[in-house]
Order: sequence, then C-alpha cells, then structure tokens
Amino acid sequence: MNLSDPGAGKTPSVVVYQWYLWSELQVGSCWTMPKRLLKKNKREILRFTGFKDEDVVIVDGTTKQVAKQMASGAKVFLMGFRRFTLSWKQMPSFVKALQVDEFHMGFKNANTAATLALFDAMQFHFKYFLPMTGTIIDGKLTSAYPAIHIIEPRYYPSAEAFEYQHAIKDYDGKIIGWQGHKKLSEIFGRHAIRRTFRSIFGDQDPVIIPEVVAMNPRQREMYDKFHDEAVLELEKFYLDGTQPGVAFLRARQLMEHPNEFPDLTSPGKFIDIMQGEAPGKEDLFQIHLEDHVNTGKPMIVFSSMVPQHRRLATMLDKAGRRYAVINGSTSMKEGDEADLAFQNGELDDIICSPLCAAVGFNWQFCGKQELDHMIFMAMDFRDTAFTQGVQRGIRGKRNTPLRVSVLEYEDSVDQHVLGIVYRKSVDAHKVDPTKPILQLSGYQKDYSMKDY
Repeated sequence: MNLSDPGAGKTPSVVVYQWYLWSELQVGSCWTMPKRLLKKNKREILRFTGFKDEDVVIVDGTTKQVAKQMASGAKVFLMGFRRFTLSWKQMPSFVKALQVDEFHMGFKNANTAATLALFDAMQFHFKYFLPMTGTIIDGKLTSAYPAIHIIEPRYYPSAEAFEYQHAIKDYDGKIIGWQGHKKLSEIFGRHAIRRTFRSIFGDQDPVIIPEVVAMNPRQREMYDKFHDEAVLELEKFYLDGTQPGVAFLRARQLMEHPNEFPDLTSPGKFIDIMQGEAPGKEDLFQIHLEDHVNTGKPMIVFSSMVPQHRRLATMLDKAGRRYAVINGSTSMKEGDEADLAFQNGELDDIICSPLCAAVGFNWQFCGKQELDHMIFMAMDFRDTAFTQGVQRGIRGKRNTPLRVSVLEYEDSVDQHVLGIVYRKSVDAHKVDPTKPILQLSGYQKDYSMKDY
C-alpha cells in the first residue's frame, strides 16, 4: 500500500511503477479512481513515463464505447470505481496489475457491490495490487479491512473476524469504540510505504484557530427551546425533536442557516425564520470577509450545509468578490474549471463542501498570491474531511503559515460534532502516530475531549 500524505507525491511513483510493469514485465495496468482524477492522472502518466497518448485510455461511456476502448491495445486503462465494478471482466488478459487511487473513497466498506467485485477481480484476474490513500483509516478501523484482506487474508478471514478483533460493542451489538490499534500499525509497517508531507517539505503545520461564536438572541432563544422541550413552534409548522437523528439535523439547521430553513409544508422550498436577522456565524464571517476585501487576499470557505453555501454566496456577491461554489450539485467539469480559475487568479474565493475537496484540487496559490486563510463554517463528521480540506492549501513548501479558522457555536451540537472528529482522529493516530489528533474545539464549559 502507498499510504503517503496528500501532496507527498504518490502519483509520480505509481505511474513510474506502471511503466516498469510494462517495459520490463509486459504487464498492463488498470488504474481505478474517483472520476474527477481521470484526466489529471492521465496527464501525470504522460509526464513521468515513456507511454504515448494512445497507450493510456480512459474507459467510460456506452457499452460499445467501453468495448472499443478495452480492445484499443492500450497499456494502461483508467476508469472510475463504478466502471471498474461493471467492466473488470472485460479487461485484456495482459492487464494483470491493479492500482487504486483514493482507495478509501471506493472500497472502504467490506460488503458493498464495489468491494465484492474488487475481491472477485483480485481472485480471478489480477496479480499485482497497489492501493493508494493518505486516509486508510477513514473514520473507523474497518475502512482498512478490504485492502488488508486482499494483501493477506490470513490476518482477517472475513469482515466479521476483523470486527471481532477490533470492535468494542455495547449490549445491543452497536460499535462504540475500537481496540487492537497496534496490530494494524504493524500490518501497515509490513505491507505499506508512507511518506509524510513533513518528511518531504519540512514543517508545514497549519495554524488552527477555534473561534467560539455566540448565537444571536432570537437564534439562541429558538435553539434553547427546541433543545429543552424537543419541540419548537414556528409560524407555519412545528419542529419535532423527539427523534434523535431528526432533532440533530434540525438543530444544525437552526444554527447554520435559519434564514434558509427548509419549509416543511413545501418540500424543496426555504423560509427565513429569523425575520432577516443574521445568525452569529454569519456576523463573524462578515468580519473575516471585510478583512479579505481590504487586503485583496483569497479565501476558501468550507461548509457541510448546502443552504449555507447560498447564504455565503449572497454575502460574497454583495462584497463584489469573484467566487465559485463546489458541492454535490457541481459537475466534474464545473469543479475542474473552478479549480483552474482559482489557480490562475481569476477567482477570489471558493465555497466548498468538505467531502468535495477530498481529492485533486490545488489551492495553495491563487494567481501569484499564496492562500493564507481557510474558514470552516460547519464541520463534517469525518476527521479525514477536515485534514483533506486543509491539504488543498498545502500542496508544497509554503512561504507563510496557513491560518485555519474553525467556527463553533458555544453550548451547541457543534461540540458533539467536534467530539466525533476528535475521537476518529485519535483512532487514526493510534494506528499511525504521524496522523494528527484534531482537538478543534475552543469551547470549554463543562466540556473536554482531552480525557478520551
């Protein structure tokens, strides 16, 4: 496994390995990855190896197109995860090597159709296997099982055997924690290579600044009433907080985008339950925005809440900023165009969902200016989403530190979210001590994560 950090140079070493396999052993390669990386990785193959353009084919399209691509005589076949699941059986017989970029994004769950197809492909067709990811532990230890099982199934004969050794369960069979981190660490030490970003570029640690925000009075009144009574009467409907999952979602919506709150009487529409009053995080964001307007410096803003993207976009519009929004509704082409426009200095800012920034984007420089500030408005639950997002601004040796502002409402479910991020980062750190422990909370009242 190649478990090196993002930006540490996994891609060049892997494409040179592909060249070695073909030029010395006459073994072709199949390289599967998130579709967003297909064109980028083909460019990297042509840049670092002796392959010609016709030797490297991206497999995609209709059934006839895929059949033609498979019969093209290419030496390296690039494809997305879904295409691999559907088409690995059509692979030419000389293609015996499989490389997987961002392995955790395609095959971290043992019993999905994609992972089961991967197991079959490795058993019946491929001989060489190289998974690539800087986040083999993606929130839970089980994300490492599929790769380990392929490399040496005697470690864990089944997913159930993995859970038996590593999962801590309550009386209802729910996983509440993990154990046996040392064994995984030893397996990775034996079967993986890992280059940290620091070992290549030196200290590049971001400066993480928790910024605790007070909710505005009307917002706090609604939030506390909903929290204490599990019900909140609004003008057009009631909010029901008796179901934990729904209650958590509604609480975050009250916190993050009360001016774009879902209209429960008209699905797909939104209403302003704050009567025009901005929530606390937007007030603080406005201060950051004015600073960037005055300095002319670029900014990246992350939020896991899409309606909040619209609110932030409105604020950037009013400030006259050039920006792009990247979330689940953004096409791959639009995302690539926004990435390139930011690198060329044609945009000032990007608003992005953390998960959409997991791969590919290079935002260290905006034109000739080095990005020096990121803001996390609403965190994702995954520790890897935070670290991958931050790495978009650290793609090489930096001239100045990267400031990362983490906005957090006091006395709110933000502490719960950041606690989950912390615990997941602790598990990853126990397996691999080079992984940072993410204590991102700045709120201390009756709350501490240090004793986990």
